[in-house]
Amino acid sequence: MSDKCDIEIRFDRPDRTYRGGEKVSGDVRIQVNKDLRCNGITLIYFWKTHGRGNTATGTKQTFPLSEMVLLSSGEELTLPFEFEPERFPVTYHGHYINVDHYVHVGVDVPWAFDPKKEEEFLLLPGQPPADLSGGRDALARTESTNNKGCIVAVFVVVGLTILPLVLLGGALLIPFILIGVAWYVVRKRMIASRVGDVELKFPHTVVAPGEAWPVSLNFTARKTFRINGVSLTLKGTEAATSGSGTNATTHSHTLYEQTHSLAEDEHLQAGTPFDRTLSVNFPATDAWSLRIPSNVIEWTAEVRIDIPRCPDWTLKTVLKVVPPDFLQETFAAPIGQSAGLPELSAGRYSDTATPSAAGYEEFRSAPMTEDYGDEAVQNVGEGTVSDDEIGSLLMLIQRISAAGRFGNERSEIAAAASGHVYDVEILVDRVVSTFGFSGGDSRYNNGQTVTGKIANSDQDVQVFTTEATGGLLKLSRGDFWSTRATVSHWDSLYNRLVLLEVPMV
Repeated sequence: MSDKCDIEIRFDRPDRTYRGGEKVSGDVRIQVNKDLRCNGITLIYFWKTHGRGNTATGTKQTFPLSEMVLLSSGEELTLPFEFEPERFPVTYHGHYINVDHYVHVGVDVPWAFDPKKEEEFLLLPGQPPADLSGGRDALARTESTNNKGCIVAVFVVVGLTILPLVLLGGALLIPFILIGVAWYVVRKRMIASRVGDVELKFPHTVVAPGEAWPVSLNFTARKTFRINGVSLTLKGTEAATSGSGTNATTHSHTLYEQTHSLAEDEHLQAGTPFDRTLSVNFPATDAWSLRIPSNVIEWTAEVRIDIPRCPDWTLKTVLKVVPPDFLQETFAAPIGQSAGLPELSAGRYSDTATPSAAGYEEFRSAPMTEDYGDEAVQNVGEGTVSDDEIGSLLMLIQRISAAGRFGNERSEIAAAASGHVYDVEILVDRVVSTFGFSGGDSRYNNGQTVTGKIANSDQDVQVFTTEATGGLLKLSRGDFWSTRATVSHWDSLYNRLVLLEVPMV
């Protein structure tokens, strides 16, 4: 609370969730606590990254809400605002990289510290940015241009690095360079003597989650030889760089990695054509390809021909993964061998805010410290009724899912079930020690927080447990955990159900 004034930012949507192309609107309420001169009230919109990497910030948009004015103690101002945020990047909560969108309000008070307030909101995929509109072809052209620029930059940096070494080291470096070149030539010839010209085909490098991505590989064996197999590895990674220069450190995390076989152990005859096709159902994810300073999310597809006693033939292709909304087309599964991939759950130290594959409406949770209030957590396990009297937890989830996302209907349904005890089975995503639990029941202050999905559903859930519950930190992603819990509340900001474990008596 400021001695000058209190600022409150209110959005027109209770869940603060918007899609690209939509207007973000609301009002700013200012309660003046003392007479003061104000040189202006300004609202600033921006996005920024946070996590392990250096902070990258988007272009800040400034909107004046009020000009110079004298404010009197006890006065209350209500100032409306409306703006269209950037359509990309969207909100993302990952392992090392997070992207959030913010509204910042500041009151300019001369010769004093300015009162300020900052709130975040969620931006989901919607209309594509202007420079990425036009579907898959436009996205591919943009990516190609960016890649060329990156390649040129790499050559310039490498050249500037090597030049002084050559000038200083001279003859000492030449043998090592010649050895490297010779090995490269020998390696290429060894591979070519077996597989010849390898043709790898795929229809595009711009992919949306859930669509089928066909790959075909063909070559004609130049000699009789054996292969251990042919594989396709699909991989998604986060790379966050902190520091700069010689002090730069890159933190990498694998979001997803899955290897699929195009061929097993085979004996190939000279002159025999080798032709294989694989159709991969791309995993569901909200980890869209991202390349901004110090923060990169990259997806690659690597095809490998494993040749015994010979260097492997490999080719790695960088894919651009985008929201389906950006492509404006229907995904058709091609004919060919199909390899279904499990749905991606992006690695995170916070639960990723993730749209579901069906419309990207549901968001995975992010462990934020919130004020749950005393009412929801008092006397847990006392005076409650059984599941038989109120129905199962899955029935409650169905009611919540059927309710409109905007407004308070989902919160009201959860509030009506508060205090009822359910048998819960959870597909675990992450278990962490609880930090800063602000409810009224101190038993949950030093327990663990389990996040994941309720079994047999797509509903994200967060369960607070007591300190007396042991063994939870041994759980790993993909494990199932059963307990009895009561509903605390509905988290409308991250579209999740928050439960409290019923302590064992």
